Amino acid sequence: MTCWLSSEQARPFAHLTTASLAVALDGLVVPTAQAPMSTDALLAAGQTFAGLPAALAVVKLTPHDALEVISLAVAEPFRQLGLARQLLLWLQAQVQLLGCRSLSLSYPLGHASTVAMERLTSGWQHSPGLRLVHLDRAGGAALVQRLAPLAARWQRSGRFALVRWQDMTADLQRRLELRQQQAPSWAWSATADAALGQRDAQISQVLLDQDAVVGWLAAHRVGLSLFRVTQWWVAPEWQGRGLALVLLRQAVADALKAEPLYQSGSFGVAAGSEEMLQICRRHLEPLASSVQANQRVLWSCS
Repeated sequence: MTCWLSSEQARPFAHLTTASLAVALDGLVVPTAQAPMSTDALLAAGQTFAGLPAALAVVKLTPHDALEVISLAVAEPFRQLGLARQLLLWLQAQVQLLGCRSLSLSYPLGHASTVAMERLTSGWQHSPGLRLVHLDRAGGAALVQRLAPLAARWQRSGRFALVRWQDMTADLQRRLELRQQQAPSWAWSATADAALGQRDAQISQVLLDQDAVVGWLAAHRVGLSLFRVTQWWVAPEWQGRGLALVLLRQAVADALKAEPLYQSGSFGVAAGSEEMLQICRRHLEPLASSVQANQRVLWSCS
């Protein structure tokens, strides 16, 4: 049996997702065709077998009236029974019932699960997904040192300033929120807080040009020892001048000093963002402990 879960119903399924998403299950929305959902709503579809929690898909509603699967897992005793395929077929039917346009998900390439995910999404539209780069503490320290001359040059100009999230005034918070509304949809989303848990206000940074907000980097603590850069954006008029790297350097420098101690950090770069991919390949990947390419797949009901 498969159904949308309420927060209370989802608790027995919490072991089938990440620790941060397990906490986020307390804020689930149960969708209906009659009640429109807000963008960034978090949903969970659960599947039982012999009355036991067998499979779970955690789903979010994107700004484009699409459902995106951000976590999909089958409990070990129930694998090889076709439950993942049944769950995805059920979600495809729900896309149509809810008046949404599509269903999407991402999976890692070169992983033990890759072949199975390719079979499950045969016939879907495939395209390159996020490129995930992981730095350990040694790589983070090397990055901070490598970018020090760039940061010093911008600091000497006196034009730009970095403000940690935790140090923002109420006025700066209002100006940041206004700028976020004007930015591209990928540059800011409240979903990250729901999906990843606690934003680290000591690491997350706002970039100011005089008093104007021209960029930000938001990072979340995932579990105890990993920080994940979730949004990283600089206004178009200032792109290509190294300011994104200045944001990153300060965030990593602060992460190395944070408590509880971080052991690693991760950065996801979209396949279509050529400038950010170049930054990634030139400055991050040579220092990375691992690099993971992902495949993005899309099923459309039209």
